[in-house]
Amino acid sequence: MSFAFAEIKLTNLEKNVASIRKKIGNGVRILAVVKANAYGHGSVEISKKLTSLNVNDLAVATYEEAIEIQSAGIKANILILGSITNEEIISSISRDIVFTIYDISQLHFINSLKNINNIPFHLKIDTGMNRLGIEIKEIPESIDIIKKNKNLSLTGIYTHFPESDLKTSSFTKLQIMEFNKIITDYKNAITGIDFFHIANSSGIFNFKDSHLNMIRPGLALYGLYSDDNNFYPIMELKTSVIKIRNIKEGDSISYGRTFTAKGNMKIGVIPIGYADGLPRALSNKGKVVCNNIECPILGRVCMDLTIIDISNVRNPKVGDDVTIFGNDKISANEVAEICETIPYEIICGISKRVKRIYK
Repeated sequence: MSFAFAEIKLTNLEKNVASIRKKIGNGVRILAVVKANAYGHGSVEISKKLTSLNVNDLAVATYEEAIEIQSAGIKANILILGSITNEEIISSISRDIVFTIYDISQLHFINSLKNINNIPFHLKIDTGMNRLGIEIKEIPESIDIIKKNKNLSLTGIYTHFPESDLKTSSFTKLQIMEFNKIITDYKNAITGIDFFHIANSSGIFNFKDSHLNMIRPGLALYGLYSDDNNFYPIMELKTSVIKIRNIKEGDSISYGRTFTAKGNMKIGVIPIGYADGLPRALSNKGKVVCNNIECPILGRVCMDLTIIDISNVRNPKVGDDVTIFGNDKISANEVAEICETIPYEIICGISKRVKRIYK
């Protein structure tokens, strides 16, 4: 087992859900996104907590993720957002898991199934992401297929924002207008459609008219929406010092000898590396926090170990706690900035060998 661990603060998750509810109307449901192991936080425990907070709609990316949650005995409405095979469609039907149709060929496949009626699904429409989703020009064909076939029960329609993080995005405003027209087309032709959703975390806060009757928060649930102080990170990634060394001027550190001491230093070795999810991009650039002191990362991050400068830490000792991110001194967002990436990649990259401890 890795000596690194992630403290998951479920009380902060509860606060974040409450903050989201304050942003939306009473008639808007939360479809909580728990894909990618709940963004690295642990999909089963996070889903248990969410359902205890009466968040009973969960979204995953794959069939396997849906089965993991369902097999844990969690009673929730599960929607698969991502790709799905025909075999998984059949299995999802038998397990009461709702899936996404994102290609006309899938409608034809479901229609070909025998002795099965009223199969519930959500339909994804591409309105500008150019990823998954049927094209706008295919909408009339999809309506015709759904209306004519008892196998098909369209229960939700959704699309996806590519740039709702930009508060002034004219493209996002046009998407909302286009999607509302699409909703009208389907509602005029087909009865029984329950849910319409487009708003991701940034959409929730930046475009109120995108809430419709369902929202899809992901990053905001986990407290990494940086534009609002009412959200709290729920993960703190931690480890401890396992070795202390005194080095002198001219000594080099780690693979490639990319760091050379300019004077006498005290360094600490911590048992976390890129196999645990500590990005190698932090080599000679990142920092951690030990005894409330910021400590630079020295040399290259290794697979299992990393070396830090503890020269400014008062009376450091083996066993001292080290925070990688998640406290007031350093956030996952800051780590992402240093790595020139997004916080999603940082938290989703925390590997399974890092133990999750729920509080």
